[in-house]
Formats: sequence, C-alpha cells, structure tokens
Amino acid sequence: MRQKKGTFLYFAFIFYFRYHTLVLQENNKIYSFGCNDQNQLGRSNDSHPTVPLPVLLPQDIGGTKIRTIFAGENCSFAPLTTDEKFHRDSNCDNANNKAQLCLENMVKRWTSESDMKTWKKTKQEIQRTFSSASCLNRSFLEKKDKHFQTSPKYHGLDLKRAQLAFKKLVKKKNVWEEVEAALLRLLPLLDKNPVGVEGLRIYLLLNELLRATQTQNPQQSIELAEVVAAAVTRLSGKNLQVIGDWWSSLMPSRMVRHVNVWKKAVSAMLSSEDGSHTPAVRNLLLVLQYMYNVNSRVAECQRLPDSVFCLKLSEAFLDEDGIRWYLRSHGEMMMSEPRVLPNFSFVMDLKAKMLIFQKMCDATKVEKALRDLSSLLWSYMWDTPDNLPGLVLNLRRASVLEDTFEQLAATQKEDYKKSLVVIFDDNPEFDEVYIKDFFYEVFHEMVSPEYGMFMFNDSETLAWFPSKAQQEDQRFFLFGVLCGLALYNQVIIFLPFPLVLFKKLLGVTPSLEDLREFSPSEYKTLHCILYEYTDDVLENLFIDFQITWDKTSIDLDPAFPEKPVTGQNKKEFVDAYVNYAFNTSVKRIFQEFARGFFKVCDRKLVKLFRPEELHRALVGNDFHDWQKLKQNTLYDGGYNPSHPNILMFWEVFDELSENQKMAFVWFVTGYERLPISALEKITISTKKISEDFGDRYYPESETCFRLLVLPLYSSKEIMKEKLVEALSSNRKISQC
Repeated sequence: MRQKKGTFLYFAFIFYFRYHTLVLQENNKIYSFGCNDQNQLGRSNDSHPTVPLPVLLPQDIGGTKIRTIFAGENCSFAPLTTDEKFHRDSNCDNANNKAQLCLENMVKRWTSESDMKTWKKTKQEIQRTFSSASCLNRSFLEKKDKHFQTSPKYHGLDLKRAQLAFKKLVKKKNVWEEVEAALLRLLPLLDKNPVGVEGLRIYLLLNELLRATQTQNPQQSIELAEVVAAAVTRLSGKNLQVIGDWWSSLMPSRMVRHVNVWKKAVSAMLSSEDGSHTPAVRNLLLVLQYMYNVNSRVAECQRLPDSVFCLKLSEAFLDEDGIRWYLRSHGEMMMSEPRVLPNFSFVMDLKAKMLIFQKMCDATKVEKALRDLSSLLWSYMWDTPDNLPGLVLNLRRASVLEDTFEQLAATQKEDYKKSLVVIFDDNPEFDEVYIKDFFYEVFHEMVSPEYGMFMFNDSETLAWFPSKAQQEDQRFFLFGVLCGLALYNQVIIFLPFPLVLFKKLLGVTPSLEDLREFSPSEYKTLHCILYEYTDDVLENLFIDFQITWDKTSIDLDPAFPEKPVTGQNKKEFVDAYVNYAFNTSVKRIFQEFARGFFKVCDRKLVKLFRPEELHRALVGNDFHDWQKLKQNTLYDGGYNPSHPNILMFWEVFDELSENQKMAFVWFVTGYERLPISALEKITISTKKISEDFGDRYYPESETCFRLLVLPLYSSKEIMKEKLVEALSSNRKISQC
C-alpha cells in the first residue's frame, strides 16, 4: 500500500470482512476502506472509500497500544493494551515470527548435533514449519522489502538462499525424513486457488528442494516429486500462468536446473517396471509440458533450446511405446497406454522421433504387403494375378519427371503407402540406389526456375508456391505426394523452400520472421515500417496497401483501394502483407500440396515433429566437420591410415574447396545433405583396385556401403586431377 510517491506504508496487521477492510500500522495508526453504511470505517460521513484512509482515534488512549484489529459485518474492533503488556507480548510474538520467517536459522539448528530431548523439540518444529503453506510462502523472501512488490510477474523470493538452505537440510537424513513426511501430508491439502499470488511461492521453493534431494541422493524415492506434480496439475490455468511467468523470469541456468528436476523424476519413473504406467507418470510429464509451453512463449533470445527438455529414451522403450501407439491407433484394446507417444513427443529428440516414424511407416508397409500377398495368392488360384505388391514406378531416364507424374496420377491413393520400387528403362534388376537416384532426378528438375512450377526469391535460392500457377492443380497434389514419399521412405531430397512450408504443414501461423528468410529486402522494409519509422516519416513515404508480389500488383484492402499506411494501421498492413504472401495467395494450391503429402504420411505421425525438425527430416543437414570425417573413415583392401596413398589423399582433400568437399560427400554417400541418422556415424571405407599405379583410372564409389574405391596414383597432382574431374563430371550415383 502506497503512502506517498517513493515510499511504502508498512503494516502489522490486515483484517477484512466481505465489505470493508482494516489496516493496522506498526506506529499505532489504523486505516480503513470499503463499505461504510453503519459507520464501521470509524468516520462519520457516509462515503465509501476504495483506498485506505486514516481512522481518527480518541485522544485519551495515551499509554496504550493497539495490538490487533477485527472487522465484523457492520462493525470494527481495536482492543487496547498497556505499553508494558504490549511489549512483553510483542517480544514473544516477534520471537515466534523470527523463527518462522528465518528458515535458514532453523535449518542450521536442525542440522547441528543434538541429544534426544533436543531432537524431540526439533521434530515438532520441523513438522509445524513444513506442514504450513503460509510459513513456507513467507520464507526466503527478498531482502530490503522487495518482496512487498510481489505480483503475478514477480515472486519476491531469494532462491539462492533457499538453494543453500535446502542443500544443508537434505544432508541430515533424519531431518530430511521428517521434512518429507510433513510435505507429503501438506501437499494434497494445498488450495488449488490460493487467495493471493503469494500462496504460489511454495511451488518455486519445492523445485529447489527437489533439486537438493536429487543431488544429495540420486537413488532416493521420487514419491515427493509425484505428490508435488499432482498438486501442480490441480492448479487452475490462471495460477499455472503466474508460476510460469515467475519461472520464465529466472536466470536461464536456474530454469535449466528446474527442468532437470522433472526430467530426472520422469526418467526414474519410466525406468521403473512398477510405476511406468501409473497416473503419476502423466502428472510428471504434464509438469514438464507446462514448462515447455511457457518456454515456447518466451522471447527467442531468452528461450531455452528445445533439447533441454529431451529425455534419453532407449530404443527398447521407444519400440514398446511405438507398438502400443500403433495398436491403439488401429483400434486394438490395450492393457496399458503408451507413456510418451503421442502427447508428450516434446521429450523426444529428433533421432528418437525419426526412429518412431520409420518403425511406424515400416509397420504400415508390412501390413500393406501382407494384404497384397494374400490378394496375390488368391488371384493366382483363379489364374488372374494382379499387379506385384508395392508401389512400382517404371520410368524412362530421359523423361523421369513426366513419367512420374503420369504414373502417380494413375495410382490408387491407398497404394502410396506401399513399399516403393523404382525401375529405370525396363531394367528388371532392383537396386535401392535407384530410389535415391529417382528422388534426386525428380526434385532437381521439378524445383528449378526453368521448369516454371514455382516462384523464386530474388537470389533464386528459395522457392515458394506461385500466386498464379502455370501448372494444373494436380501437379501440386503430386508434388505433395512426392514429398510425402520421400519422408515415408527416409530419403533426403532437394527441397529449397523456406521454413514456413513446414510450419504450414504443422498448422503453425506464418509470421514476419518467415519473410526474412525468403525475402530479406521485403522483411527489412516491413520491419522498418513496424518498428523504426515514426508516424511523420510514414506519412511522407506515401506507402499504401497496394503491394507487388510474384510480379503482380495486389491491393491488400480491396474495400479501400490505395489506403495509406499510417502509424495507426501499420501493424494491420504488415500482417496483411505476410498473410497474403504465405496464405491467401497460395491457399488453393497449398491445400492440394498438403492433401497429397498427408495421403502418404499419417498426420498424427507428422505432428511428432516441430517445423525445424520436419525440415531436417526431409532436407537433411549440412556437413562440414571434415576432421570428424577423417576420424570416422575406415580402411580396407590393403589400405591403412599411414599408407602413402591415403596420406596423399587427405592432403589433396584438404586442398579442395568447400563446395568440392560437399561434392565428395555426395559422391561417396549419395546425399548432398546428410540424413539425421548419418550425422553421428558418417563413415567412409576405402579400398584399392590393384597393386599397380592406376593413373588412368578415376576414383569410384559404391554409395550403398559409402565406399570409396581409390586407385594407387603415382603423384599428388594426378590424384587431385582425377578426383576433381570425378566430382565435377555428370554426377550419377554409382550402383552397388
């Protein structure tokens, strides 16, 4: 309560009824506000003030003190006591208050050596302190009265002091056992809607306490964490938001420590045979999800990386959870539900998500194959065999894209999820390299300025859907099918689209930041309009709601042609610009693209990914760690790391340009960008082709095995010439 600018009114007691409130200040002054129908505010007028005003007390109360106050329905009381008795009672009260407010001192006393008599008193004190939410909520407050500023945006706690005190407390086993027992009794009784935000401080303190006990004894029972999680999940959305705002205002290092508290609890529960399917697991995961959701709303510069929330999940666990999810999604009755999938996929890293995605797709392929096999056997019995099982594309290399469009258009939609088989020029020999080659050829031709299917940014480095499509809508549907087939079959493709493509697939609204990637110049202009130009500058620039996009003039507000952009409507203009570029102008053809994509890939499976992850899953990762490539290279056929030809090869490799090194990765692996699964295990094997110098031969590769066939060369110059020519020639993937 404010007394005058810059100072605060300190009070000893507040008492309120439904209609009026009394405030007792330490200097024997009383303030009142609220309803005054019966003069219960201590003033004769009939006003009803909404701010505290002083009560005029009798002049003859000298030598007495007001110790407390009471507010009834239509009356107010202020009992008086003599100075002597007041000071005697106050000393007693202050001693109790200090004991309650200074939990640090109590922890020191509790953890010191004590006899049986002292321990009995200590136990009672521990139980009394940790059985009281109000006592905990007023512990470890910020000094210099900063805690008086507590609000939904500021918690008023000194968590560093709490951290140090709890670190001491958990070291004494008998003390900790009493604390834990008291908290286990208290937490189920906590009010899910405390009267004031101060009543929510306990949840931040409990994070610190849980961290202290996990650090002291990692093998300790997680019962307390389970009960805390249950209490958190009972809170209303409004209270969860307050705690979330408090938590997100902490230093990033402390935020990470709090996340780790719940990650450890979840990991311990998931590794337990008895508890991994109990409701407690869901509560623990929900707490992590609250924190993840809060973090996602924090400004990007302060946001924790998504990887902070990821758990280390074994492949066996993922297999088990994936099977449960697969069976449940197919209508099977389950004794126990999947624990992480699909609702808590944020705890999975991209590698785990790709593993689940791959296994679910493989299961679908097997299911389709079994149905086809059954149908095929039945057909042979009647001497009328159907087509071979699988999605078979028989293509001519000279017209691979047009053949692809024609055959996919004629394919039954349910066949898109079958195993993909690619045959070139009627060659009956099946080779998995053909699948890589197929996607390489199709996407490099289709997503090129020359083909004319897409618009490109000024630098022609990124493509986007055109506002006026030159191709029929079915082509965009089939483009979606091809992207879906690439993801479904775990093939990295050439897809130079901005991140907003993957955002839209996942239902994330495009923003101005997405325009930065596609068109930096347009982004800079809009950013200046929104954040830098003053109203006067905007007025003098004569900008209106008419823009040029995809070489076409567009009025963003047709109802008011050439409406000027002002300081009042500049956000409307920027939002309309972004919406037109990424939504309105491409609505029809993007819907066709998405329809084709989800004809192949299950929407629920795709929802496992975040936009950045979906982009990496389809497009792969740049690789530039050449030292790691050297370390992971294996040698065979008479080669070893110290062989003269190998030493000469790495000298040549170091002299290559960055683009040539990337071409080498493509030459050996078949990928321009590496799939997620290959990042940690990229290896290249090498072998000789003869003992004699092979100066007339070029290096060759077998991409199935990531194998480089390296002839013996008589000189470094000849080796470099042959290698560079091999990398820059017509880059077809070598067959295995």
